[in-house]
Amino acid sequence: MDNKPSKLQDMLFEALIRDLEDPQKCTPGLYQVVRGVVNDNREEAGSISKEHLKAVEEKISEAVPFKFGS
Repeated sequence: MDNKPSKLQDMLFEALIRDLEDPQKCTPGLYQVVRGVVNDNREEAGSISKEHLKAVEEKISEAVPFKFGS
């Protein structure tokens, strides 16, 4: 069975990562989207080490004028 929602989510994550690596695409709007995706997927982030997740949040928070929600 084709799991299209999972495939779409994987494509979204890959596209966001590519955009974050491109200095020309790193806009406040992109950071807001990334923040929303991270917050929406916190439950699934359990497979990501807390150190890595914290490092990503710190990197983004240094560049944008908003805070991650708890």
